[in-house]
Amino acid sequence: LRMKFFTSSEAMSEMFVAREVVPATESPNSRNAKQVGAADRIYNAKFLDTTTDDEFVLGGVLGFVEVCEKKFRLGEKYESSASGTSTNSDVRPFLSNLSVREDARRSGVGSALVDSCETAIRSWPRRYNEIVLQVEDDNTLARKFYEKRGYVALFADPACRRFDTTGWMLRRVPTTKVAMRKMLNGSRSPLSSSSAGQFSLDSFFGNLRQLVGN
Repeated sequence: LRMKFFTSSEAMSEMFVAREVVPATESPNSRNAKQVGAADRIYNAKFLDTTTDDEFVLGGVLGFVEVCEKKFRLGEKYESSASGTSTNSDVRPFLSNLSVREDARRSGVGSALVDSCETAIRSWPRRYNEIVLQVEDDNTLARKFYEKRGYVALFADPACRRFDTTGWMLRRVPTTKVAMRKMLNGSRSPLSSSSAGQFSLDSFFGNLRQLVGN
């Protein structure tokens, strides 16, 4: 599923959701469940049992990710290494909130979600030649995941915050995050930093209109 967020801002923001595909007979809400289209639009369709006449419907959520235009400075050292002539080089596509259900990890779902973000960027009105993200410094598995997909660590920022979910109250606590970047094909056109949205799952329940499609 691909979701686009529309606000009064010019900034683009999209979310991709990976959902399980199951036979309709195994879905507790098969009557109301959304039927799946052609098999060639299903990731890992080769693992489905197509020897029966069962219809397939969407099941539970396997993972999700978000990408948006965001003001995110890299510093002169890295700004100068990016191609393009935009004077607003601090605005760039920012990938965030990648999460995959534990039993779906190492199946390619995470990679497919990241690929969807990179593909979506190429269809945005403003063209970009890069995508950036941040990952916590001690999250070795996540860093290796992104490195295998062409992302390069640029610098560590010790002034970041993360949500601490270990207590009764949700708190933002200090953490160090590593900024990573992947260079893409194409060039970028200007977008003023004032119109770049600061969108994330934190604002998911905000005043947004959503357009949902396959």
